[in-house]
Amino acid sequence: MEKKTMNEVARRAKEGFTLIEILVVVAIIGMLGAVAVPAYMNYLADARISTTRALINNVDVAVKSYNMKHGKYPESLDVLTQEQADGSDPMLEGDPVDPLGNELKYEKKGKKRPSITSAGPDGEFGNEDDITNYDDKKKRN
Repeated sequence: MEKKTMNEVARRAKEGFTLIEILVVVAIIGMLGAVAVPAYMNYLADARISTTRALINNVDVAVKSYNMKHGKYPESLDVLTQEQADGSDPMLEGDPVDPLGNELKYEKKGKKRPSITSAGPDGEFGNEDDITNYDDKKKRN
């Protein structure tokens, strides 16, 4: 009798998986995917926003450098992407477009530090999701 049981086990191992077993595995993979994909998408959105903040900070530093070098703030961000009058390299490489696909908005405020703004994830200026170089100071207070 023991020999028969061993033969059944060996035969069963050669047959493979049943349809039910495969369906259970597929269902488990589907449930994991249903949880993982939205979490990954949120992670990507947060990463784009963080990268936009870093870009705005870099542009802000370039604007301050220009001010220190020339005694005034640039008229537009295009000035920072062009070769300088003294022959030095541009302060910024390429067009200032954020990872969300929005062009940065530059506004001079007289002698005050200019504002640099991204439209944020929705792509429209003037909403609460806009990202500016003044955001950091608001968060600290």
